[in-house]
Amino acid sequence: MIESLLKELALHGAINRYILVTTSQIGASLGISQQSASRWISKTAEMGLIRKESVGRNIKVKITREGLNILKYEFFRYLILFGSPAIITLKGIVISGLGEGKYYVMKGGYRTQIHQKLFFDPYPGTLNVKLYPEYIEKFGEILEHEPVILDGFSEGDRNYGRVFSYFATLNGTPGALIVPEMTQYRDTVEIISEYSLREKHRLKDGTNVEIKVYL
Repeated sequence: MIESLLKELALHGAINRYILVTTSQIGASLGISQQSASRWISKTAEMGLIRKESVGRNIKVKITREGLNILKYEFFRYLILFGSPAIITLKGIVISGLGEGKYYVMKGGYRTQIHQKLFFDPYPGTLNVKLYPEYIEKFGEILEHEPVILDGFSEGDRNYGRVFSYFATLNGTPGALIVPEMTQYRDTVEIISEYSLREKHRLKDGTNVEIKVYL
């Protein structure tokens, strides 16, 4: 019901601005009672997926970034099924990293956000792919699009920077392409997923892979 409510609010324009609605209107659109609509709106606001303000007998609502991420993920799942022109394909070969991916992915500050914003519990580690030269420019095109941002955080005396992420598949398996804000690499990308991609696709260093990024 939360996804349906968010879609209904988005269709009324609540992605970019506050909109004025009544619980009766929302209930009628969703095929539920006014009381149920009121409860779902309150629950969705408590979860931080919308902002809500009372205006007399009406309410003003606006979808938050977290709520928008849920809609983006559902959109991503449909894109995998039906395809879309808003896809950039990258190709390259699997390489070994420095082993830092597991350390960073499993840090609570990142792992919690991956679960909340990308909607999966990540396998410990990242898969590193060295792009073929003809795809490096396409990677740059991806970075021009708005990412799902994993915010930086502090832990002890150490600071961890922001990470930009984009919904993606590797050889058809859902996950995300992640780009640390401070990265200096433009010929190598990292992919995270709820699966061990090496095991799932029996990948070895040097194996050719295809990444599709959904924008």
